[in-house]
Amino acid sequence: MRFASFLAALVLALSNVRPASAASAAPDFTLVQALFKKHCVECHSVTEAENNLVLENHAALMKGGDGGAPVVPGDSAKSLLMKSLEGRDKVKIMPPGKRKKFEPSELALVKAWIDGGAKPPAIATEPVRELVTPKIAPRVTPRKSIQAVAFAAPHNVIAVARYREVELRDADTGAVRHTLTGIRGNVNSVAFSTDGQWVAAAGGEPGLQGQAAIWQVAEGGLVRKFEGHFDALYAVALSPDGKLLATGSYDQKIKLWDTGTGAEARTLTGHNGAVYGLAFRSDGKVLASASGDRTLKLWEVATGKRLDTFSQPTKEQYTVAFSPDGRRLVAGGVDNRIRLYAVSAGAAEGTNPLLESKFAHEGAVLRIAFASDGATLLSSAEDRTVKWWDAAKLVERGHLDPQPDLAPAVAFLAGNARFVVGRLDGTLQFFDAKSGQPGKVAVNK
Repeated sequence: MRFASFLAALVLALSNVRPASAASAAPDFTLVQALFKKHCVECHSVTEAENNLVLENHAALMKGGDGGAPVVPGDSAKSLLMKSLEGRDKVKIMPPGKRKKFEPSELALVKAWIDGGAKPPAIATEPVRELVTPKIAPRVTPRKSIQAVAFAAPHNVIAVARYREVELRDADTGAVRHTLTGIRGNVNSVAFSTDGQWVAAAGGEPGLQGQAAIWQVAEGGLVRKFEGHFDALYAVALSPDGKLLATGSYDQKIKLWDTGTGAEARTLTGHNGAVYGLAFRSDGKVLASASGDRTLKLWEVATGKRLDTFSQPTKEQYTVAFSPDGRRLVAGGVDNRIRLYAVSAGAAEGTNPLLESKFAHEGAVLRIAFASDGATLLSSAEDRTVKWWDAAKLVERGHLDPQPDLAPAVAFLAGNARFVVGRLDGTLQFFDAKSGQPGKVAVNK
């Protein structure tokens, strides 16, 4: 009797069991891997690991890259991978640009895999046999392009912005004093504090959070990092008193940071394009910005209020600089022109007239820099030329022959008797400011 009861209960239990459906079971990683090969390995393969992230295999994916582990097993909502694929929680959508995005059904598959524990393939695949080749030392050392330079008289040092690093070089010998790291991707802009004690830099990888940082010049020690933009940074400036750091980004925003605490002081909005150039006026009360929206703007630093918008440019503006006395503003960009403005004390709208508009180069103006006395202006452009100008009237005083490569980095050195040019081929060269005769060359090693 007891056996019969047990048998009846067993039959009843078995009758209620249903085989797991394919929909309820977590998908095998091999299916997800196929999607990554379709959409992602162009930039995230073993050979092309952008941000040190590889998506070709399970182990590499789970390890992650510069941004940490992209997957939280069992929780797709918190996984950076899903946030980037969906463009969620202010994370830039991937794949970037015009590349084809994941279809809803593909997103659902990745989500189900993560929520199911993000497990490796159920059936181990045969390991890939790597081709073993002899290690041959290259005959030429790869050169890291130079994106920007700046000069600090108190320490007689040049800041050279390269990929993932800033070199502090002696302005007389070209020798490297310190190599500063901590910025992901290209370092696009550098600036010194007025007293030369700090150097700031900004950059990043397109589509990822941009980064800025401040280091001590004398010792090369990191003071503080700043993160808050949603794309790469292209401009950085330190206020004359060193209390504020301004950053401009491809996300169209300008942020002001408290250098003492690292806290964000305020965000300036109003540009409809990337912010490529920033400059504080010598009194620290006004900030100028140059943007891809074809405008220049003046901002009240204390409040973040927009004071004026210059709409004369017809194309994107890359660079902007105040004269040392703060009375003039120059800017340049894709329309090949340099524009000179007078800026009033209050910088209010309607009080900052355009003084000169000069067709300066046969290509986009990349960088503009004033001499410390305000008398001379340097410019570089996509036509590979470098010119220097009478800053008061924009009359050309001299020029260099076309450079071996684009030169997006120019700056005057001590006494304005020399200037330095940094090129995309990685070379840094010194020139006499009157004759244009070249001096020594320092190349990244």
